[in-house]
Formats: sequence, C-alpha cells, structure tokens
Amino acid sequence: MKLKRIVIPVLILAAALYVFYSKKNRDIPANLIGEWTTSSPGYQDRFIELTKETLVYGIGGDKEEAYTIISLGKTLEGKNTIYTINYKNSEVKFTRSFYYHPEDGGIIQFKHQEHIKWRKTKNTVVEENSEPDQNMKAGQNATNN
Repeated sequence: MKLKRIVIPVLILAAALYVFYSKKNRDIPANLIGEWTTSSPGYQDRFIELTKETLVYGIGGDKEEAYTIISLGKTLEGKNTIYTINYKNSEVKFTRSFYYHPEDGGIIQFKHQEHIKWRKTKNTVVEENSEPDQNMKAGQNATNN
C-alpha cells in the first residue's frame, strides 16, 4: 500500500515533465521562413533555408545539409531580436544564435559572423488565397466566360 502511494505520484510527475519538455517551442515565425542568401565573398553559392520543421544549409553547388529543428527561442538584447535555434541530424545536436532585423525585407546576422548579412530571397510561406485565380487575373469571373 505504501509503495502505491509513492509510485503513483512519481509516475504522474514523470508524465507531466515529459509532456512539458517534449513540447518545446518549434513555432517558426513566418518572417523567418524562406531562403536566405548573402553577397559576402565566399558565400555566393550558399544559402540558408528555414521551414517550419527544418533548417537547410546550401553548402555549395547542389549540395545541401538538412537538419530537424528541435526548438527556437527568442530574446531581446536592447533593440535587437536574437533567435536561438536548436537543431539536429541523426547523430548530433547543434545550437546557433542569430540577430534578426526586419528592415529591407529582413536580415539575419549570425552571432559568430556579424559581418555577414543574410537577406531573404524567397518566401516559402504560401498564404491562403494569396494568388488570384488565373481567370480573375485576366478580368474574367465564373459568370463571365
């Protein structure tokens, strides 16, 4: 009977901790989703792509390295927004922090490479009804065929 009084609360606590820690923030803001490039020397054929679930580094030519995003944190440092992204491949976990500046369509600067500015080149977020039907573009509608 005493064992039951101890085991049940421990199991409840373990389940609560599992639920709490397994639901890390993976909500990637829409302003970060997309492909980012830079014109800095040595990076002309490189890119970074963020989706809701992955971080992809274009490492030159047609080569890419894809990682699963584990979590994303956001903090303020003065007027600067800093994101810290945790990601992994099948073997290793990584952490990378970067500044995000919303001006000029968005700029990312990694904390370890602040001299390199990455700019968004394409947005992979597809807004619902963001593109009108081709017939509507041509000035036609469903009743005007």
